Amino acid sequence: KTVCDHFLQPNCGPNCRYQLHVSAAVEIGPGARQQMLHREEDPFDYFPVPRPNMIVASMWAITDFTADNGATLLVPGSHQWPAERKPKPEEIQCAEMPAGSVLFWLGGTLHGGGANVTEEWRYGVILTYSLGWLRQEENQSLATPPDIASQFSRELQDMLGNTANGALGFHFYAGMDSERDLRISEASLAQS
Repeated sequence: KTVCDHFLQPNCGPNCRYQLHVSAAVEIGPGARQQMLHREEDPFDYFPVPRPNMIVASMWAITDFTADNGATLLVPGSHQWPAERKPKPEEIQCAEMPAGSVLFWLGGTLHGGGANVTEEWRYGVILTYSLGWLRQEENQSLATPPDIASQFSRELQDMLGNTANGALGFHFYAGMDSERDLRISEASLAQS
C-alpha cells in the first residue's frame, strides 16, 4: 500500500484511488527463452514515453529466482527513457531473490522474464496496480462474482475496480448495491 500511495496516488486525481490491474501466477519452465523486454504501461500508448507513473508492479517469488532459472530482468531507470532508447546488455539487471521475496518496479520500467536453462520450474505471482481512472488490463470486478465480492471489505472491493473513479471504460454490473449505484450514477452524470 505504501509503495502505491507514494507512486500512484499523486497521479490519481481528486476522489480517485488506484486499483488492482493484473493478478497472475507465472511459471517459467525448463528450456523457456527470455521474454521480450516490455513495459507494463505499453497498452496505454496514447501517453508518450516516458509516461507519468500509471502502474506499479510486484513479483512475489514462490520459488528461488536465479539467473539460470528465469529470474525477472529489469532495466533500472528505463521508466524515464524515450521510446526509441534501447538498453545496452550491461544495463539489464537480473533480480535474483529467494522464495518469499517481493520485487517492485514502476510500470514504465523495461522488464521481462529471463531464460530458464535449468531443469527446475520457477514460480512467481505478479500483482500490478494502476491509476483508478485507467481501464484495468484484467477486469477484476467481472472476474470476481458479485456474491463473493460483497463479502470483501469496502477497501478490497474498491481495489477490484468497483468504484467510479472518472474511469476510462468503467462499467456497471448487476448486483451493485443501491448506495454505490447512486454514487456511480451521480458521478457519471457529473462527468457528462
